[in-house]
Amino acid sequence: YWPAIYAFARRKGNSPPDAEDLTQSFLLQLMERDRFEGLSERNGRFRSWLLACLHNFLRTNWRDQARQKRGGGVAHISIDRDLGEAWLESSHTDQLSPDRIFDRRWAAGIMERALEALWQSLQREGRGQLAEALIPVIAAAEERPSYADAARRLGMTESNARVAAFRLRKRLRSLIREEVAATVSNPAEVDAELAELFALFDPESTQ
Repeated sequence: YWPAIYAFARRKGNSPPDAEDLTQSFLLQLMERDRFEGLSERNGRFRSWLLACLHNFLRTNWRDQARQKRGGGVAHISIDRDLGEAWLESSHTDQLSPDRIFDRRWAAGIMERALEALWQSLQREGRGQLAEALIPVIAAAEERPSYADAARRLGMTESNARVAAFRLRKRLRSLIREEVAATVSNPAEVDAELAELFALFDPESTQ
């Protein structure tokens, strides 16, 4: 979940190095204090809980803590700052609030993990060629291949490629639902959380 935290820190006006330090220090503090223990038994959504913790953390002197981490020989969490910066540059987030950037990057992470799970499951099934041809089509990429291109790669008709993509979309929706279900304490909240996350990608959603 670190990309959402990093994106929040950057939108708050921190430089890339400071945002990386903040993300490192915040996550290490959560783990050191066992803040995750018993979380699944609490009411609410993990996304909202983590954002509230992040707001509270920013009100403390995290910069001093980060300096202590760098000088204290403490193992760091792996964070790819370049990856975080690339996402910010490609996501047109200039008009978004820090909270909305956190939520949008959270939603993107849910989608990325679901797509990776779909990719891996197809590889295990020996259907790697199908994954390579159709996952870019269903992933809503800006430069997605056409159904005709995918059909040619797979040696099937365009109609059959559309049917195969429809089936993959159903699997992807199920995997997205599983990812979201793991972040809420009550199964009844899954649909509401899904609706909120998908709404984050509405072009008019800039609050």
